Amino acid sequence: MRTLLIALAMTAASSAFAAGDTQEATPYTNSKAQAHGEEHKKARPATGVKRTKDGSTARGEGSGIADTSKAEARGQEKANAREAMPHKEATPGSTPK
Repeated sequence: MRTLLIALAMTAASSAFAAGDTQEATPYTNSKAQAHGEEHKKARPATGVKRTKDGSTARGEGSGIADTSKAEARGQEKANAREAMPHKEATPGSTPK
């Protein structure tokens, strides 16, 4: 019983010690990588905020403006073609074709 208590106390102490020294708890602020990142951030050109097409969203949705890509348009064409193909209604108890 005594060894179990000692083992539990040691486990609790070691986990508390290990959790206190994580990168999230104490981030590196004076490392080479941190300095390089700060230089890179300062060297980037400042750009303005992108203007939306109609004031609603970035893609112009919400005002009837359709801005579809070629892939989206082709996919919709294929879906329309599939729907236009004649098909039989499935009878109960059979596999639909």
